Amino acid sequence: MAAQFAEQGILTEPGSFAPDSLILPEQRGAVTGLPGFAEGLFQIQDQAARLACELLGPFTKQGSYLDGCAGLGGKTCILAALLPQEASLFAVDPDQRRFRLLKENLQRQGLAERVEVMQQQLEEFAETKEILFDAILIDAPCTGTGVIRKHPDIRWNRQPEDFSASQEKQLALLRTAAALVKPGGVLVYATCSLEPEENQEVVEQFLAANDAFTLTNCRDFLPASAASLVDAKGFFASLPTEEIEGFFAARLVRKLL
Repeated sequence: MAAQFAEQGILTEPGSFAPDSLILPEQRGAVTGLPGFAEGLFQIQDQAARLACELLGPFTKQGSYLDGCAGLGGKTCILAALLPQEASLFAVDPDQRRFRLLKENLQRQGLAERVEVMQQQLEEFAETKEILFDAILIDAPCTGTGVIRKHPDIRWNRQPEDFSASQEKQLALLRTAAALVKPGGVLVYATCSLEPEENQEVVEQFLAANDAFTLTNCRDFLPASAASLVDAKGFFASLPTEEIEGFFAARLVRKLL
């Protein structure tokens, strides 16, 4: 893509953290006008979100994977591109608008046939699908304090009680997802929040109540370029800069029977 952009006079720089990322430092205007967008040759995604998908690895040919909070499908598309052709991928989101955009993004990038998508709550999906997964991503709804640079209204639209309310929902999602993970499988919990109530505390409370899971070090599953984004406890915890958003992720593994 760098060469294609250069032909159109568009300056690009490689991202510092995700090895396959490009930054367009001077670009302004609608992304839909960029060369290659309509053809699905790339997607707009923060480097932190891209790296979080790596935490579901190592990916296996016959593996089954779930994006349990698919949203607009950014991470779903990344996973669909990363997974071996023989692997299966499911994506769940309950919101009608987000679900429509999820399908549009998959279609634009030629990935629609790679993903089974369902417009429903994760709890409903868990009740109807008799399958256990090799890896599940829960990119949980949160207060979004790590992306205030993109959404400055967050600064004024959040209240202290929002953090505890989010925590309850996040724990509920983790509990639901945990029941769908195979022994030896991976559960990745992620948010675009900077708040410990939504991040470390959620993971600690979950592990205290679920001794079948153990925390693994995210650094072992990320490229060396992203090592500085992992904290002393092994959490992926980027702080907002000009190049990357504030993001949190924990990689949990279900113990073998």
